[in-house]
Amino acid sequence: MTFFDSCVPAGFPSPADDHQGMKLDLNQLLLPNPDSSYLVRVMGDSMTGGESGIRDGALLAVDCHLEARPDDVVIAVVEGQFTVKRLVKRKGENWFLVPDNPSYPEIPINEPDLFDVWGVVTHVLTETRRGRLSAHVRVS
Repeated sequence: MTFFDSCVPAGFPSPADDHQGMKLDLNQLLLPNPDSSYLVRVMGDSMTGGESGIRDGALLAVDCHLEARPDDVVIAVVEGQFTVKRLVKRKGENWFLVPDNPSYPEIPINEPDLFDVWGVVTHVLTETRRGRLSAHVRVS
């Protein structure tokens, strides 16, 4: 894939410059640790409306090699159920899984034995035009 190292204005168009493209390997960018990375499809809207840009149907690149830090978006297992939320630390040692969508409640991590992080979300991929991504990666 060719990458053009220039910004595209989202406001008014600007005159095109002569930009040289360079090769970019999306596998290396999205999954730098292939033995400990995966893609997962989001189902639901608990992460819409916030800075993460995660919406229903998006693909998430997840790296299990990274150690989760406060404010990372993570794939977590809480009492045997998977979820994607922001990992937030408050008031000393209290941890919470926080959705971007304020319509959903925060999940306090009261019992660490019933909680595990399965990876840190590093990238969000969404389609603006339904097509190949939707056709090849389906939610069952």
